[in-house]
Amino acid sequence: FAGMERIINQRMDAASIGFAAKMKKNTEDIKVQGRYFDSAIPKDLISFGMIPEFVGRFPVIVSTKGLDEDSLVDILTVPKNSLIKQYTFQFALNGIRFHATDCALREIAGMAFRRGSGARGLRSITENILMETMFVVPSVEGVHTVYLDAAAVRGERKPVLLSGAGLTAERFEELMRDGTWEDVEGAELVSLDDGAEDDFGDEAA
Repeated sequence: FAGMERIINQRMDAASIGFAAKMKKNTEDIKVQGRYFDSAIPKDLISFGMIPEFVGRFPVIVSTKGLDEDSLVDILTVPKNSLIKQYTFQFALNGIRFHATDCALREIAGMAFRRGSGARGLRSITENILMETMFVVPSVEGVHTVYLDAAAVRGERKPVLLSGAGLTAERFEELMRDGTWEDVEGAELVSLDDGAEDDFGDEAA
């Protein structure tokens, strides 16, 4: 029902002048849209393009609210088959732990929210971020954890691969407070070139 909010806005908040004039509302705001949808009447559906005979069969009209960033983060993590749990399982098939920070989840949710793609956009964003990592990780020896943070989501650098018995994601975060990933022994960035060369070398052999 994209555009329905503008139809309801024209009906409820028609432009006027004087002391009784109403301020123009931002119909792109999901909270404003939600309030308008709550006020939808059959006439608005007809103006939207539905035929009156069809609209007349609706006993009630119920609206839904748009997803905000908090809701998108919940969709990423809470459901039984959420995206983060799916990636955790896929990495675990190769004995790799997947750790996504809270700031990374917020960044992914924020990107989907700004694009206006909603929950459907979460998968494409996450796949673009992790596709290279999933290709490389099985061919890199010693790696036990894939660490995804906001910097990797924004594309400032690749996700970090952790190796070494004592270098957990929690320990890596502690060491990062005093420096960068380059200062941490056992941390390296995902590199497609190295993984691809190894794979091609094995096939040639």
